[in-house]
Amino acid sequence: MSKVGRNDLCPCGSGKKYKKCCLGKETSAVESILRLVTTEEADAAAAQAAASPETGVRPEGKLTLTKLKKMVTRELRWEHPAHEQLAMQLIESMRSQYERELIFEAVVLWNGFSGQTKPAVKKAGSFCAAIEYILSEEYGFNLSQAELADKYEVTTATISRKVKEMLNYIEEYGREGDSDELLVLNGGGTAREKAQLLLHKAMESTSGKRRIQLAEAALEIYPDSSDAYLVLAEESENEQEARAFLKAGIAAGERELGEAFFAEHKGHFWGLTETRPYIRICKSYAESCWFGGKAEEAAEILEHILELNPDDNTGSRYLLAAVYLYSNQLKEAEQFLKKYGEDDAAAAFAYDRIVLEYKKNGITSQLKMLYRVARGVNKHVPDYLLGMKRLPHNLPDFVGMGDSNEAVEYVIMHSRLWASLPDLLKWMLKQQ
Repeated sequence: MSKVGRNDLCPCGSGKKYKKCCLGKETSAVESILRLVTTEEADAAAAQAAASPETGVRPEGKLTLTKLKKMVTRELRWEHPAHEQLAMQLIESMRSQYERELIFEAVVLWNGFSGQTKPAVKKAGSFCAAIEYILSEEYGFNLSQAELADKYEVTTATISRKVKEMLNYIEEYGREGDSDELLVLNGGGTAREKAQLLLHKAMESTSGKRRIQLAEAALEIYPDSSDAYLVLAEESENEQEARAFLKAGIAAGERELGEAFFAEHKGHFWGLTETRPYIRICKSYAESCWFGGKAEEAAEILEHILELNPDDNTGSRYLLAAVYLYSNQLKEAEQFLKKYGEDDAAAAFAYDRIVLEYKKNGITSQLKMLYRVARGVNKHVPDYLLGMKRLPHNLPDFVGMGDSNEAVEYVIMHSRLWASLPDLLKWMLKQQ
């Protein structure tokens, strides 16, 4: 069964989006380094060591000044010519004192900082001094700001200000992401593979801005990336915009796979890993439609998912049953529960059978029997449905049959259905 989307209404009832209310903030900020293998192994290893010096890896080959300058002029994107000129000056000012790998890291830091903050360059030395000071502090060179002020002919107060600005940037965006992105863009592999590496970083990042930046970079490389559109949808502040991103992602997935692929592999999609981004974004779009009051559109996309993948590895069947019941498609709901529910011991189908019986026949002895059966499947659901227990702020990572986590997930995903049945809820309360 699926979880609440980042852009869905928060289940706590605040009226805010889940990501702005109760979504947990404890996600680890540690981002793993992407290791790339290219035909130019020495260059890739050197770049990797610079991007992640704490790993202790040192390349056998060495970066050269020529390669660094070529990288600045041909391979990096700059917001302004002055930013590119400053990168060249940084190389020249550091060439006699530092290893090329460290200069590489300095350039990458400047590229990321200048691209994000778009600073006006009045005194290039102030930025060069700040970068050198930050690296000096990190690697224990113990250079003072006074020494750097003399070297670059600027004041210590100016260096201090620029250091603070850069540290704020590093805190929000990190440095590893920038160097990894550079390695991806310069490495081997197809456009799709390069985009996927950027998206791997986006999915690990705890910064919303960084996730957006990486997803947009992935789309520049590979416009048919469903996962990139999914990231943009998750970070969107507007429901309509988020849904538009999801819809664009579905179209991207259709372009990527191609019409012939759908015809050939319909019926066992999930078994092919290349189909999973498409299935995921379809599922997210269906959930967005469901919570946004577009039940008919949600049903269409969920039916499409099950047609492609009848084994339903993503749990789309549970939401589709709710959509049928909510829309009073009782015949479809009954057939659906018979098809999928006979061998499925999930709480969702057990409690959905209560809704079906109530909508067809009202309060009956059969309804009471179905309620007893449902409680036997998962006794925790009524407590959350009736407000006897508060829904937790964070959704569980794992769901077990019959446990409270299953109940929480069911109530959240079916809240729209049960909110339309106040009399059934009153009846259920009397059964307690």
